[in-house]
Amino acid sequence: MAQIFISHSQRDRKIVDFFLRAFAGTKVKPIFQELEKEPVLGVTEKEITRNIEASNAVFVLLSEQVQSLAHTGYWVAWECGTAKNKDIWIFEPFEAGFRIRVVIPRFNHYVRFGQTEDWRRYLRSVIDSYDNSHVLTTLSAGAGIGAALDEEDRGRGAANGLLVGIGGLLVHSITRPSFGYPVQCLKCHSNFNVHLPDGVLEFRCANCNADWILDAQRHAAGIFQTNNHNRPNQSASLFS
Repeated sequence: MAQIFISHSQRDRKIVDFFLRAFAGTKVKPIFQELEKEPVLGVTEKEITRNIEASNAVFVLLSEQVQSLAHTGYWVAWECGTAKNKDIWIFEPFEAGFRIRVVIPRFNHYVRFGQTEDWRRYLRSVIDSYDNSHVLTTLSAGAGIGAALDEEDRGRGAANGLLVGIGGLLVHSITRPSFGYPVQCLKCHSNFNVHLPDGVLEFRCANCNADWILDAQRHAAGIFQTNNHNRPNQSASLFS
């Protein structure tokens, strides 16, 4: 069964509940573990490492709570570093504006979301894209084909079953839907996908904290002034 590790603050109950509703009814398991209390009780670093390594992706739920708690911010950064080659999704509440300035060195997706039904459905589609249950079914079917062959063909059947399984994995990778706008930060050159509410163009690069505005029509963006998120002061292309 596929799983997604959720890096979060235990104080963000409303945000956590919203994500739990998005996971409900899917075949992808959310993994919530909390390391905020000092000393940490009941959860070990090794256990979290195993869960991250076994996950298909990591969701990082950034908030003003995460920003205000140094211990939580440390663990969020550590969990992202442990994710290595996993997809990392950063989620920031739209209503927080640009007050969240937590830096994440590596990530694939940056999302400004609202706790609405439309966003719950969008999040559900992202979660479903990590469902690998059909891959497991394909692998099982391939093994069954191999087992059903005559003794003299059993070795060749096992190889065929393996090929069927690999084919399923390749199809899963190729057909996974793409989400958001692909952008490159002109300040730190990080590449990631941006996901914004309808009519919203403002976002930040969570790697270097540069603020941008997306021009979806011209595939361009302008830098915001650091003390005024309303007036761009120059423009530059974000798209390759």
